[in-house]
Amino acid sequence: MPLHLIAMSQSKPTEPTEPRATAADIDQEAADWVARQDRGPLSDEDQAELERWAASDARRAGAYARALAVNLHLDRVVALGDDFAAAPPTVETPSRRKVLAAAASAVFAVTTGLGIFAANRRSASSIGRSIATPKGAVRQLALQEGSHITLNTLTQITPAMSESLRRVDLLTGEALFDVAKDPTRPFIVYAGDMSVRAVGTSFSVRRIGEDEIRVLVTEGVVEVARNDEILGRVHAGIAFSVNATSTPVITNLAPSQVHGALAWRQGRLDLEGMTLADAVAEFSRYSDLKIEVSDPSIANLHITGVYATNDPAGFAENAALSLGLSSVRKGNVVTISRN
Repeated sequence: MPLHLIAMSQSKPTEPTEPRATAADIDQEAADWVARQDRGPLSDEDQAELERWAASDARRAGAYARALAVNLHLDRVVALGDDFAAAPPTVETPSRRKVLAAAASAVFAVTTGLGIFAANRRSASSIGRSIATPKGAVRQLALQEGSHITLNTLTQITPAMSESLRRVDLLTGEALFDVAKDPTRPFIVYAGDMSVRAVGTSFSVRRIGEDEIRVLVTEGVVEVARNDEILGRVHAGIAFSVNATSTPVITNLAPSQVHGALAWRQGRLDLEGMTLADAVAEFSRYSDLKIEVSDPSIANLHITGVYATNDPAGFAENAALSLGLSSVRKGNVVTISRN
């Protein structure tokens, strides 16, 4: 069964029949759309509505791009907790939607074209076509058969659908798979010699190097195999790690830990219980800003917090402060060291 690309037409937009909207109205509408996306993936109907909205006025793509950029800037969260809610403000603040609209109006550099929409939600266009994300990007892919794939940073996949099998090759990176139920066509993710098989469930797979994968199941059950040899069935709330030769490592996770492990979908990293060295390694996946830990004796200190993936400098500063260390930035390098 072929896959279809959902894309906006680049033809001249239809003239609106309603009175021409003001720039302020458009900024507010763009902020509303970004706020809706912030609550979760749009349905196919909402995505089509968004694309019609953008195509009806040339100014709207720019307003949407500005609101999206502002939203990413606002997403840095330093408070703890499963819902990633920031600490309550001590003074009354405007709603996030109003902040988005006001900030979007103040941004003068306008990004136009279809790439902004494609970066947020894509559909595969043909069997065997490779789809990839650049460093720092997260993308959503809608398959025609009803499944959805969310690609993390530096991820490359090749989906291929047939009447008897739904196959995705994970070449690099990490992806979350929300699989539509179809008992007649199993859904299999291949990562080198490893494979993860499901019928209808939700799970993530991260490929580490050439021969290691980490599987996290959020709903249902999957079957993990190595060279077609079944290694085990993984249920919801369980993380499963294995490489080409090792015995699988199985970890039961609390709901908050599952939520934290998938925080990257919202452009965040939950670093609860992570060592400083591991946290620095995670941030290197999302940004070209280099963070160095000068003293090996502090590399294994544990930190906690939730940070935006697009703010490694903020992470370094806050991590150093919380651990009683110092951070100094010179150019594209931030060094964390003892005071």
